[in-house]
Amino acid sequence: MKRSVSRTVSHGGMAQAPAPRRLRLDFSFVGTNFRGWQSQAKGKTGQDALEAALRSIQLGASRPLGCARTDSGVHARRFCAHVDVSQRRSCEQVLKGLNAALSPEMRLHRVSAVSSEFHARFACSGKTYKYFLYLGPVAPPALAPYLWAWQGQLDTARMAKAASLLEGEHDFTLFTTADGRERNTRRTVTSCKVSINGPLLIIIVEGPSFLHRMVRCMAGALTAIGSGRLTESDLLATLMGNSAGITVHALPAQALHLWDVVYPTAEPTDLYGDWPKPPSWVFEDRALQRSPHVI
Repeated sequence: MKRSVSRTVSHGGMAQAPAPRRLRLDFSFVGTNFRGWQSQAKGKTGQDALEAALRSIQLGASRPLGCARTDSGVHARRFCAHVDVSQRRSCEQVLKGLNAALSPEMRLHRVSAVSSEFHARFACSGKTYKYFLYLGPVAPPALAPYLWAWQGQLDTARMAKAASLLEGEHDFTLFTTADGRERNTRRTVTSCKVSINGPLLIIIVEGPSFLHRMVRCMAGALTAIGSGRLTESDLLATLMGNSAGITVHALPAQALHLWDVVYPTAEPTDLYGDWPKPPSWVFEDRALQRSPHVI
């Protein structure tokens, strides 16, 4: 791990303040007590928590900008933000200082110095979300805050077949909120799979970008098909704009995890820390990593 050295350049005998530098922050958070990532008028958000920690260690930092908004209550196994700072400290000092200032529900794993052109949102080339449904009779209380206990039967084979229909570029107007519909509602889903591991049913969705509540609505549509309330033809109709009388409901946020974010490989000028080795996140035990059954 490299450590940076702060330098102040002198011109004509007068010390010049170092130019701001951009830091990439890689971290995880439990979203139970956050109203999503992005700051808003009411309620604590992940952005608020990180911004307060940055102020407390006096880095002269700009507002941190994240790779995604995330809904209220959604968790992030992997998340990335960038921030510009005027005070020169090593990445090790920044990571340790922020973790000391943050509550345990958010933890930094890596801090790196990056180019001023790096942008946590626009440089992100892909995201993976996982939605966890518990199909057993009683959800263990230790896992309950991170999944949705499904009541009733689900035809998982029908769900898996329908999941493939969501892949590709479609108009996801019915899979978002009124706020989301104000934007371009066409999105590309590169992969949508359903897997089973014991009593867990996992909906895995990958793509470059998503609308507000889109993944939760996708999970809602798939469970509606699995329970017989919707058909594959209904799903295709929603994607083609022929959606009269069809409603797609979002499943609860607590079971959704931003599992991974992808960036083009770039060598940082300074780096401290690393992602922890599994198991370091709920449902990340080695058995789940090796042997989920993709339907």
